[in-house]
Amino acid sequence: MEQGTLTTLEKVIFLKSVDIFKHATIEELGGVAALTEEVRFESGETIYSEGEPVDAIFLVLKGRVVVEKNGKAVRDVGERQAFGTVAALDLKPAIHTVRAIDSVSALKINTQDLQDILSLNFELVQAVVRALCGLVREFASR
Repeated sequence: MEQGTLTTLEKVIFLKSVDIFKHATIEELGGVAALTEEVRFESGETIYSEGEPVDAIFLVLKGRVVVEKNGKAVRDVGERQAFGTVAALDLKPAIHTVRAIDSVSALKINTQDLQDILSLNFELVQAVVRALCGLVREFASR
């Protein structure tokens, strides 16, 4: 895993385009952007495995990852999409393995940092909950 550099403004603009933060305001995203770290994964690299604790949410800047259950692909996650969200928020071990398909650049938000900012900002909590409800509806309609 390597690190890269984006400006805070670039991070805010990107965060606004990601499903989980699309309902958040620019001001709220400024606080989130300050907590992010840009990370890179090589093609084929396992990001986390089923049964492991997940301590971060990942937002894909570039590339794709595959989400697998028992060795079978469940879905691909690409640019402007998040993975690790549920496992990181409910503090339970991962129910999937996530592996980079391509070379991947992502923003990483540590679970504790996200929980800290959510505990101080009810509007951001509402934005994240709306996005998660949208994802649940999307998966339920498949």
